[in-house]
Amino acid sequence: MVINNPDHKFNKLVPPAAIGLILLLAFFLRTYQLDHQALRGDEAATVLYSAMPISELWELSRVTDPHPPLYYLLLHLWQTLIGEEAWVMRFAGVIAGTLTVAALYALAQRTVRNAAVSLLAAALLAVNPLQIWLAQDVRSYPLFTLLGLLSSWALWAALTGDPPSAIRRQPSTLNRESQSLANSLPQQPTYHALRTTRHVSRPILWLLYIGLTVACLYTHYYTVFLIAFQGLFVLLNAKKFWTQRWPWLISQIAIGLLITPGLQLAYNFIGPAAGGIEKLPTTNILRLASTALLTGFTIDDHWGLLISLILTPIWLFGIVSLLRRNFTTGIFWTLFFATPVFGVIILSIDRPFFKERFLIQAQPAFELLVAAGLVTLFFSAKMPLSRARSPRPAPLTTFYTLRVTSLLLLAFLLYVNLLALTHYFTDIAYAKAPPWHLYHNYISKKLQPGDVMLTNFPEASVSYYSPNGLPFYVVPVERDRSTEFRLAETEKIANAYQRIWFLPLLRQGFDEQGDVLNWLDRHADRVDQVFFPDYNLNLYLGPAAIDAQLIHQPVTFTHGIELRGFQILDKTGQSRLVSTGEIDQEYRLNLEPEDEFTLSLYWLAGGPTEAPYTVFTHLIAADGFNRVGQDNQPVWGTYPTSNWSPGEKITDKYTLTIPAGAPAGDHRLQIGWYQSDTQERVPVLDKAGQPGQEFIILNAIIRVEQRSSLAKD
Repeated sequence: MVINNPDHKFNKLVPPAAIGLILLLAFFLRTYQLDHQALRGDEAATVLYSAMPISELWELSRVTDPHPPLYYLLLHLWQTLIGEEAWVMRFAGVIAGTLTVAALYALAQRTVRNAAVSLLAAALLAVNPLQIWLAQDVRSYPLFTLLGLLSSWALWAALTGDPPSAIRRQPSTLNRESQSLANSLPQQPTYHALRTTRHVSRPILWLLYIGLTVACLYTHYYTVFLIAFQGLFVLLNAKKFWTQRWPWLISQIAIGLLITPGLQLAYNFIGPAAGGIEKLPTTNILRLASTALLTGFTIDDHWGLLISLILTPIWLFGIVSLLRRNFTTGIFWTLFFATPVFGVIILSIDRPFFKERFLIQAQPAFELLVAAGLVTLFFSAKMPLSRARSPRPAPLTTFYTLRVTSLLLLAFLLYVNLLALTHYFTDIAYAKAPPWHLYHNYISKKLQPGDVMLTNFPEASVSYYSPNGLPFYVVPVERDRSTEFRLAETEKIANAYQRIWFLPLLRQGFDEQGDVLNWLDRHADRVDQVFFPDYNLNLYLGPAAIDAQLIHQPVTFTHGIELRGFQILDKTGQSRLVSTGEIDQEYRLNLEPEDEFTLSLYWLAGGPTEAPYTVFTHLIAADGFNRVGQDNQPVWGTYPTSNWSPGEKITDKYTLTIPAGAPAGDHRLQIGWYQSDTQERVPVLDKAGQPGQEFIILNAIIRVEQRSSLAKD
């Protein structure tokens, strides 16, 4: 057939066109909805760390962050030149991830020298869910994977010496064996487009190998497994690479000296859990490791394990086929896959060091093995078992069975990838982070002078999405700070600002009991609460703003608690009450049936009471009828009076709804206390200090009006 003619123009164009389309697909999938999801915590931390002065990045990696400084340095330059928007920062990973596909194809062509295997491996890497997830993540993993491939390419080129064009003209023993692999796999031509490759001297290749390997380690410490794989590969093929023993030995010494400072950085984080990683049972580690490379993070664990079991024979078949046809190439890709995987697993047994993403460096080799397995299975019906035996055509049924099986397995793998990507792009349950940008957008529209942003956990995403110009605080910013410290810091911040935007995040070791939230609920005034997926946002008036806005009506009850005043506020913290202008300082609020309002009562504690008391709030019509009411212990029932401290100012809120069908007219708010167990009401002290009425009427008129005709329609 014409296609088997290596000199035909069509054959010359197929690989460049095919790899070009694959790279376009990889680029599209990595840019699709690039900023649709908010930055997760580690991403936001990376952006914030990268903005630090270059002089501080080494110290950051030595003391604070368990990652080497090179990626932060590169992102610092990227951020300076382009910006720090989420899609801009993620685009660096998109570029590295797309180039990784090209690098895998180039290395596969140089080692396996079979176009079908190389193209299929590149295509599988292009659509792999784990690769796409990490390429859209502001972390070092795409660059880590790319540098690992380029380092391995440089090592292979330095060991074998000649570029592909020279190999074709003057094959060495090693290269003849590599060519035998290409011949034993489907008879795809090695295209003459490769002849444009220029010869690079071995010293330059060795220097390139050293530089890329060192850069890889200063991108991620798990490069030690890459170095281990490369060393094992050279030692197992020592006879074939004997002429290069001194350059290789010198390169290892140079790499060892250059990475020593980086290993010292890594040593600082060996003891504690890096990044809050938890210990996992060994069975869980093995399960996650077996599924991550195939399905990423967005397939149910049990289904992922089943998929892994179905497809495991394929990559194992790929290992066997590569080893049988050419030991050097087979052991190269087997070690490239196995060393990082088993290294991460062994390091993580009974230690807090496992994350699926740490296996990413083995991903290209894994896809190559899968591709080799599928291609070999597809063509195995007409392949001889060994070169010494003549090919014998397989029975027609076997021929079609093997081809259909390989195609079905490939289709199944692609379907799994499509399903995982669909989950990632469309299902909020698989989102990498809560939609932090929603709170940013909400606050940006409602921001006022005198506002502050507060959270009770150092979540970098909250800091990143906090609107520009809005002061931002974390209480506590460090683990295991005392309750007294948290409360004192919260009070200091709340007293310094008019309004507090608070995002409560209960995390272990920080404010897991919600002390900051409780203090704000008790001493500030929550005027708004917005619920987003996975979190909520509260807006409070600070104590100073409360004192400035409250309607003073000082009344003391016999159990020692004083009412300082009251207010009815809207969701921005502004009063809804309008002064009537009369001498007695009354206020009015006009409402219609089914409208609601929230009454804020501001108490001053004389000290803890012997028993807890309950507040009652009643909306009384002109005829004395109780239209609606709400009774509970203070602060939504969370803060009994028996726990109050002398001189403490308490904010207590009650939401009432005008009943449907309520007649028009003026209503009054009646409030008071009663003992929770006996139901006995607490009298009010009169001007002479003697017990008087058992309730008070607030200086506010709730005027109920009939709904307008437009509302009725």
